[in-house]
Amino acid sequence: VEGLDGDGVVIAIIDSGITPEHPALADTREADKPRACRSSWGETTLLGRWLCKRYRRLPDVPVFDPPENWNGACEAGDRFTSDDCNNKLIGARWFVDGALATGPIDDDEIRSPRDADGHGTHTATTAAGVRTDASIFGTLIGGIEGIAPKARIAAYKACWLRPGDTRASCNTSDLANAIDAAVADGVDIISYSVGSSLTRTTAPDDLALLAAARAGVVPVVAAGNEGPGFGSIGSPAGSPAVITVAASTREGESNAEAMEISAPTNLAGRYAVKEARFTPPLEDVDPIEESLVLVDDDTDTVNDACEALINGDEVNGKIAFIQRGGCDFFDKVSNAEDAGAIAALVYNIAGDPIVMYSDAGTTEIPALMIGQADANLILAEFDAGNDVQVILEKGFLLTSDDAGNQMARFSARGPAPIPDVLKPDVTAPGVNILAGFSPDSAYSTPGENFAYLSGTSMSTPHVAGVAALLRQAHPTWTPAAIKSAIMTTARQNITNSAGLTGSGPFDFGSGHIVPNDAVDPGLVYDVLPAEYDTFEEAISTLDAAQLNLPSIGMAKLASSQTVTRRVTNSSDEAGVYSVEVTPPPGMSINVVPGSLSLAPGQSATFDVTATYLSGNLDLWRYGSLTWVSDTHEVYSPIALKPTSILAPEEITELGGTGSTSFEVEFGYSGGYAPQVHGLVLPLILDGFVEEDPDKTFEFTSTSIPGTTLHSISIPAGQLYARFALFDALTDGDDDLDMYVYYCGADGSSCVEVGKSGEPTSEERVDLFRPTAGIYAVYVHGFEIDPALGGAGTNYQLLAWAFGELDDRGNMTASGPAFVSAGTTGTVTVDWAGLTSNTIYFGAISHNTPQGLSELTLVTIGN
Repeated sequence: VEGLDGDGVVIAIIDSGITPEHPALADTREADKPRACRSSWGETTLLGRWLCKRYRRLPDVPVFDPPENWNGACEAGDRFTSDDCNNKLIGARWFVDGALATGPIDDDEIRSPRDADGHGTHTATTAAGVRTDASIFGTLIGGIEGIAPKARIAAYKACWLRPGDTRASCNTSDLANAIDAAVADGVDIISYSVGSSLTRTTAPDDLALLAAARAGVVPVVAAGNEGPGFGSIGSPAGSPAVITVAASTREGESNAEAMEISAPTNLAGRYAVKEARFTPPLEDVDPIEESLVLVDDDTDTVNDACEALINGDEVNGKIAFIQRGGCDFFDKVSNAEDAGAIAALVYNIAGDPIVMYSDAGTTEIPALMIGQADANLILAEFDAGNDVQVILEKGFLLTSDDAGNQMARFSARGPAPIPDVLKPDVTAPGVNILAGFSPDSAYSTPGENFAYLSGTSMSTPHVAGVAALLRQAHPTWTPAAIKSAIMTTARQNITNSAGLTGSGPFDFGSGHIVPNDAVDPGLVYDVLPAEYDTFEEAISTLDAAQLNLPSIGMAKLASSQTVTRRVTNSSDEAGVYSVEVTPPPGMSINVVPGSLSLAPGQSATFDVTATYLSGNLDLWRYGSLTWVSDTHEVYSPIALKPTSILAPEEITELGGTGSTSFEVEFGYSGGYAPQVHGLVLPLILDGFVEEDPDKTFEFTSTSIPGTTLHSISIPAGQLYARFALFDALTDGDDDLDMYVYYCGADGSSCVEVGKSGEPTSEERVDLFRPTAGIYAVYVHGFEIDPALGGAGTNYQLLAWAFGELDDRGNMTASGPAFVSAGTTGTVTVDWAGLTSNTIYFGAISHNTPQGLSELTLVTIGN
């Protein structure tokens, strides 16, 4: 952004740590030299080198002043001292207690802010790295720079490598503590390339980020990499208080480590490979050009080199070609080395190449891995009797041209856990992003200071950097105003992951960021700090359509619904705006008033009424609303799902006999009949579970320490099933989680169908029209109340199921027989004869001429 560089703004990177000596984090630069001394003449000629000698001895020049109003610290630890911070990397803290409480961390981890993964260094330098030359595998790529190169960075390490994992994972308590510390330290922006697939909005980090926004800090969060499934956005990306960032491609080149095939001519060219970590690096050996030979160990999978090779005469002096799988990588390469191979090329049997590592030892010959698709080409040549000649040399790169403006397939999609909150918010580049990396990375190519990575983790710091630029330009703007500016100025010319049209708000939110336009958006949808109380209420009640967001979502629209929005003129000049609407198909959108005249700083409200006109109900439809002036266009996406009936999702009552009523909104005209299902008593299963020391659920066929398995059979013809745990039905103040798998008619093959991981033992998994068969319900001892002495806790698991025609005679429901679209009717529910000290469960289904449209679940305790 012209004139903006983030100077004076502090970005918190909550991630896997930081590499403090990375050149992209330097707080000095070389002293200025005369132009002649910066030319080849000054570098190569005798006279030039002599005349310019004194300039090479000048000390580096400071670039950054000490930060103002900074309360942070530079915490020491393994291979990290308090002197490792500078005026660019102004703070570094580490949070490991939660991780250690849940199990061991990897032996190659570094107990300090130092990055043993590379992920944290990558996100930090993407957001705010200073300009530096980037080299990949010994080859200079060119100069790179972060989005806000003069913003300061504060690193908060809360993600740690677990034994055997190649990417760090994060404990929620460490994350929440890191967020709180960052806010207390005085950061302006939080870049949070972290998340969970759990569809909740009340996890500790959700609430910590909400508190950060209330305190004036801008939280920027990754949408997640669970796409492209509908509704794959999890936590905390679903929070309305954060900027949720999807990932898309950027146009340009990317480079991968490569080897070269010189023969046969039809395969000649370069192919992507990854060097192993336990073998000599290619930079330490001479270039190798030799034939590939497929190994044979004459045992089981004969090409995996898990045993001594029987074709040593063929392998001797050649490059061994080895199939992945069956044994440790060290064993494979060692067997090839024992047979006289001068190098090893392992081929993947599924997907792209990976970095091979082993704790078993080291070898004297280099080894690399090639991907499955390329390996298949080589194997086809072997089948044809052809020789394949390969060149292995450090510095070989495979350059690819990347098409831009395409959604990444992995990017998580909306709707969010709160469906009236349209997510994601925006998209940004997140595929093949070149940025800083850690040469200490435990499970990547050693010694590399830069790397290409992909993920919403990479797109998130792009937006965090843009937020820093906006905070510099507008230091008094609230987090919501900054979010609004980024969203309302986005562009929508983004295609789907196949490069075809069809992407929409649940793919990219408002669209792709346009940082230059975001500096002067014209209008902003602001949320004052006190109004965040409404956000918390929306999180708990799911009544979020009225939040003053720069997008409009209505997940259950019965005939017609109105929401109100407030905009503020953020420019220095008065503006007259007229509304332009692109209504979703089969819908009308009416905006009142249709024009706004606002002085600088003046605010105005407007109502948006969406009305169903035609088309299938209960399907999402998309449109937009744009306020247009002579100088600005302020864009908001719209996502609506018209429904035939809008009724409460659940009612909860008490007593053996009683009556209640609720209102139902109708989006159609015709007959209506409420139908009773239940009420049914629960199946009660007593259980005991220990605390899981790893705090990581693993699917098993039996109960194991930390996880207790219950097998429950559900008969055919059931409309609904529920499995539940309750705080009141455990021994202490425990945190139990629940995972549910469907295991078929005979229990032999299981697939996950639901999970619940709240920070208490109030867990629930609901299944609509569950398939008949056996369900494996796992109770996971995430954390047991310490007051219980660590032995574990007793609990009761409750399960209910009722059928489509399953009136147990203990509940009745009555309502209007005929209804009209846009009207409201009252449904009265009566029950009697319920036994005491238990919980009954059932439902009222709302039936239209087209059949069952909606369920209102009924829970009655007595």
